[in-house]
Amino acid sequence: MHSMYVLVGFLLVLDIFLYKPAPSLTPNLKLWHDKGDFYTYKHFHIFYIDEQTSVNNTQILVCLHGYPTSSYDWVKIHDDLVKMFSRVIYIDFLGFGFSDKPRHYKYTIAEQADIIEAFLESNGIDSYHILSHDYGDTVALELLSRFNSNKGKKIVSLAMMNGGIFPETNNPRPIQKLLLVPVLGSIISKMAFYHLFKFSFSEIFGTKKPSTDELWDFWVVFEHKHGSSVSSELMQFIPERTQYKKRWVGALVKTTVPVTFIYGPADIINPTQFITHYKKLLPKQDLSVLDDGVGHYPQWEAPVEVVKAYKKFLKKVIS
Repeated sequence: MHSMYVLVGFLLVLDIFLYKPAPSLTPNLKLWHDKGDFYTYKHFHIFYIDEQTSVNNTQILVCLHGYPTSSYDWVKIHDDLVKMFSRVIYIDFLGFGFSDKPRHYKYTIAEQADIIEAFLESNGIDSYHILSHDYGDTVALELLSRFNSNKGKKIVSLAMMNGGIFPETNNPRPIQKLLLVPVLGSIISKMAFYHLFKFSFSEIFGTKKPSTDELWDFWVVFEHKHGSSVSSELMQFIPERTQYKKRWVGALVKTTVPVTFIYGPADIINPTQFITHYKKLLPKQDLSVLDDGVGHYPQWEAPVEVVKAYKKFLKKVIS
């Protein structure tokens, strides 16, 4: 009888987590949301912002965000980016941000790249720059591989930040490893709550942690459309990085596209062994190492320094 009570209690708690209402958008998130729109990929609604600027250089930038967040990651450098390009585009990947988050779905990096290419095609974009972070770096490498093989749109330049592009130097967090465990990962993802998110997310930043309000913004956009429920399914990008290492790392090694990596060295997910590995594999490509205290989210922790490094790189690319 006691075990029955325990089981019933567990199911009641699980029910609360499974059916908890998503938090309302904060004013900051609503402003970002209202700047954008949705396009349809297959039968899914994909959120994007397409900012037409007054810059007259015909250069187009596409920004690819990281896991587990959204295009809102770029808000701190948005005002600088729109002064550098004639058009700046932000897209929330399927399963992220304001885009649809289908459950029991096989999310793949290849399909996320398809989503980007579908947007480019429907908007008549033939060439573009990529600025990416974390998960977005891996999507960028799939796009780069396609371009190298003459199967994708022209990539003018690629700038990445703190993604685990080399499996050898990547150190997934304990919660990420748990989310990869069959069955258990699915249960954990459905039982996510703010304070757990706050703890695990804060630790990947360097010395400059997000404020309480900022952490709440991150949580709200993560949990929008019950995003936590698909966390374990999205996490499959980690084994994909190993599975497609030859394709994705090979694309970097072989490409003639100008590449830079803007790196926060206080990143516990991608520790400083990354620097040596990058220089060994890509001796001719650019690398900007930021201040010692900058962690996994450089564009949030050190926006001024990131913009400075990116401008320096672009000067070599755009004549």
